[in-house]
Amino acid sequence: MSTPTTPREESLGSYEMLWDCPHCDTKKNLGVTHRHCPNCGAPQDASKRYFPSDADKVAVANHQFTGADRVCSSCSTAQSAKAKNCGKCGAPLDGMKAVPLILQHKAAPAAKGRPWGWYILAFVLLMSVAIWWRCIRKKNIELDVKGHRWATVITVEEYREVGQSGWRNEVPSDARAITCSQQKRSTKSVPDGESCTMVKRDKGDGTFEEVNQCTPKTREEPVYDDHCDFRVDRWTAVDELKQAGTGLDVKWAAAPPQPAQTVIGARRAGARDATYTLDFSDGKKTRTCNVSEGTWRKYKDGQHVKAKARASSGELVCSSL
Repeated sequence: MSTPTTPREESLGSYEMLWDCPHCDTKKNLGVTHRHCPNCGAPQDASKRYFPSDADKVAVANHQFTGADRVCSSCSTAQSAKAKNCGKCGAPLDGMKAVPLILQHKAAPAAKGRPWGWYILAFVLLMSVAIWWRCIRKKNIELDVKGHRWATVITVEEYREVGQSGWRNEVPSDARAITCSQQKRSTKSVPDGESCTMVKRDKGDGTFEEVNQCTPKTREEPVYDDHCDFRVDRWTAVDELKQAGTGLDVKWAAAPPQPAQTVIGARRAGARDATYTLDFSDGKKTRTCNVSEGTWRKYKDGQHVKAKARASSGELVCSSL
């Protein structure tokens, strides 16, 4: 069963917006009831509407919403969406723009104080330059190849009984001596009620609606499964055959032959690996680089080469070879 994620809305009621008369300063006029100031008769200015406090809320009674008010382009007064002509100047209202809606929250002006953000930015930039200067900046250097070194290793594997563990679905078919216990393997999201926020929504006609916007919440619950220990026969690394030397003649140790049968105690050669090292000198300091075999063989002893090094530490940048 999938967890619902679509927010839902629940209307809590509609109320009248308030507005203050800019001509006589009469406060808290009602957005629907008082289309004109009850004190001086001035028309309502839709841009002056605001949301009342809970103590000043007046519920809308017998009011049918027909759309947001429209602003008359001739006299700039707000008129009902159902009106055909402006009630003040008589101009036709077809095609007129709706009044701008009032937002519930307005951003507060930024508090004045010390410009810590600039200090932090300057510090980050300074640290970036310092890191580049000490760790990233490079310089060109000239070196002589002083020698080639190599090291080889062959892993020796033996077929033997080993202990392993895994989840129930990971236990191989040839496993034996299986013992399992319940352990937490993962988590799953399950419904856990809702998180609701009440918002005020200006409808643009002198009223606003209080709406509960609710988003489903979830919580994480553990998912348990069988985790098992078992015994199984597998090829296992038991030894390493190593060789090391100088020059370009790379040698490998004698590896055990491939066994005729896969039985307990049989041995075979496993993975093979080699390390190729170049030694350099600038006349004062010796530097080394582990490189690919192709790069290692490209250079000859005594050859003069150009490379890059860290400007601060002098460390050779091997990728520049």
